[in-house]
Formats: sequence, C-alpha cells, structure tokens
Amino acid sequence: MANVRSEEESRELHRKILTAATAQFMQKGFERTTIMDIAKMSGVPKTKILYEMNSKEEILVHLVTKFLGGVTEASDAVSKKLTDDQVLIFIANEVLQIYMAEMNEDMRNLYLAGYSMPKTSEEVLKLRTNMMYEAFSETFPTFEIKDFYETEIASMGIMRAYMTVPCDMYFTIEAKAKRLVTMLLRIYRAEEEKINEAISFIGKIDFEAVAKKAVQSVFKELDIKASRKEK
Repeated sequence: MANVRSEEESRELHRKILTAATAQFMQKGFERTTIMDIAKMSGVPKTKILYEMNSKEEILVHLVTKFLGGVTEASDAVSKKLTDDQVLIFIANEVLQIYMAEMNEDMRNLYLAGYSMPKTSEEVLKLRTNMMYEAFSETFPTFEIKDFYETEIASMGIMRAYMTVPCDMYFTIEAKAKRLVTMLLRIYRAEEEKINEAISFIGKIDFEAVAKKAVQSVFKELDIKASRKEK
C-alpha cells in the first residue's frame, strides 16, 4: 500500500520549499535562482519540488499569494477598526504594499517579480480584481467582474511603477503614498472629496509599524530572515 502523506507533512514540505525559495530569490533574484538551488537549500529533491509546484514561477505564485494574504490581514486588522468604508479599507491595503516594498530591496524585488512574471501577475490581477469589486461595486453598479478586471490592468501597472522607483529625500514614502492614492482613485473616477478623505485616512495609520509586523509575521511562518537590512 502506498504511503499517504498527512496534511501536516504536506504543509511542512511546502514550507521547506517556500523558505528556501524565498531565501534564494532574495539572495540571487528570481531570474538567477534555479530549482536546483532551491532543492539544495531545502533538502527536497528537485523532482519532488517539480511534482509539488510544477515550476519556479509556480513557487513564486505561492509566495506572492502568501505575502498578499499577510498584507490584507495586517491592513484589515488596523483599517477596519477605523472605518467600514470598503474604498478606504482597500486603499489602506494598497498603501501598506508600498511601505512593505520600500522596507528593503529584498521585499521590493519579490513584489516586482510577482507583478511582472506572466503566471504570477495573472494571479495578482485576479486577487486585485476581486478586491476592487468589493470596494467599488456600489459606486459602479453596472460594472461586471470583467469591467473591473480590465480597469485593474491599469491600476496594477500604477502599483508596479510606484514600487519600482525607490523613495529618496525628495520623493518620500509619505509623498509616494499620497500620489498612489490619488492616481488609483482617479482611475475609478472618484470625486476629489473622496480622494482627500482617503489621503486623510491613511494619515491615521502607522504603516511603517504595520509593514514591519506583517513582514515579520510571514517570515516567522517561513522561518527565515530578510537578507538585507531594513531601511
């Protein structure tokens, strides 16, 4: 009779793969990391890794999904104490991602890979489409999911662009967050009053502290540390 792996054993196997993959992606970058690199570091044979996750990009999909889930959980825990407005809750989530990407180059590179690779970016696009639908469906009652999907392609491009350019003394993280909020809401034709409300709302949240806690939570689950010092 063939051995049947328990759910706990499967979780541990996936954790080993994701832990090694995260460390390698951070050290070498996504493009230069190979499945063999992940196999050597994780102790999981290359054939088993490919059986479990099919490809390097599939591993990235799992990682990005995990990070985005951690972002949403951390953001919601704070923003939902302050408002029940779905638009503001969504905006807080977006701003938190910017802060996380700005924390260190490791996080930035993971995000950029997630927002750039074909399969991974498609998964991110689907997740963001559902979030947009929840946030703006009352504002646009005639919009179907496909309408939000098509609009979100532009919104996602804006997110990636702001993640790509690091902050400096002239373009601070606070300025980037405000500019991001303005651009995202204008795509959805929000009134200036709503934009100003959103900018005021994000000023009530200590995103730096929430970002650090979110990153630490995910890294603790994977049992890893960022390889580069946080800003």
